[in-house]
Amino acid sequence: MPHPNVIVLHTTEGSSFPSYGGGGSAPNFTVKGRSVRQHFDANESSRALVNASGGVQTNTLNVIQIELVGTCTKGGPGLYWPDASDDDMAGLVDLVKWLTSEYPIPVVSTSKPWLSYPSSYGSANGQRMSFSEWENFSGLCGHMHVPENLHGDPGNFPIKRLIELAKGAPASSGGASSGSSSANAGSSSSGWDGKSYPGASAFVIGKSHPAVTLLGKRLAVHGFDARYQSGPGPQFSDTDRLSVQDFQLAQGWAGTAKGGDADGYPGSSTWALLMAARKSPGLSLNAAVKPGGTHNQVRVLQQLLIEAGYGPIDGAVTNLYGPATEAAVKRFHKKNPALASSASDPAIGPKGFLELQREAAA
Repeated sequence: MPHPNVIVLHTTEGSSFPSYGGGGSAPNFTVKGRSVRQHFDANESSRALVNASGGVQTNTLNVIQIELVGTCTKGGPGLYWPDASDDDMAGLVDLVKWLTSEYPIPVVSTSKPWLSYPSSYGSANGQRMSFSEWENFSGLCGHMHVPENLHGDPGNFPIKRLIELAKGAPASSGGASSGSSSANAGSSSSGWDGKSYPGASAFVIGKSHPAVTLLGKRLAVHGFDARYQSGPGPQFSDTDRLSVQDFQLAQGWAGTAKGGDADGYPGSSTWALLMAARKSPGLSLNAAVKPGGTHNQVRVLQQLLIEAGYGPIDGAVTNLYGPATEAAVKRFHKKNPALASSASDPAIGPKGFLELQREAAA
């Protein structure tokens, strides 16, 4: 594409980077927070739009496509982009600034409406461009505006605020964009309500924010404070990050080596889980949790052993059920001989795992 002149915004409708079927349906870029992944050159056609035969060109018509990790559906997975704060849009703003400086893309929106989903789906509500409107358009639009397509993403995205920021307007110190809901407000400590998710900007290594103290306290409630040598907060540290990652891995989320969400930085989903009441004992033991084995649930076992007073466990927390974990399980069995084949049994059993949860919660 010699002269890209259009940016199309999509939402992934998920909370992590997609695989795009090995690239078969990939855009040029995917943005998650401040992280940007590139799948095609900016001036190379990508694959995220429907391109029906016999109509107009879509993917190949000088269009740069950007997928935003999150959702256009209220209550959907990941960031709800219609309520995105200035901080949420920081990575996207940087990308748009660069693209519009490199290519003849005007920093303007389509005149078509940015409707809320599901009104934005289909073509009945006046948001979809005609073939001629599409072929003559330059600027920023959404998937909902592209002809031959039915998708309604990114919904009522805060396009006005994105354009203001891309043109150089200062970001809001409170973290919420103009017109966004209070659910995302409060990225600065002065505007934070003391409970809701404060925004990603609160969790930057070396930065102080009162939400970091609450984060550490909630990690402790859920049994993930073994790494702390002193009380948590208010400065976000690597200890906080690793403790958050332990909690994320215990949810079954993939580690970052696999492109997963367990990166140690609290997003809105992590925050919601931490703010929820701790589950009653009843987590079932995975068969892979055994001496010499590796599994994410080993981290949970180690946390429970430490919290119930059977530590220390050198090297914890980790996925490896090694000698230090075995020694802690033996201490547990010494106190609970009915749950072991012998007092020196190093393998936690299903009944022992449930009892350990009860002791840790006591």
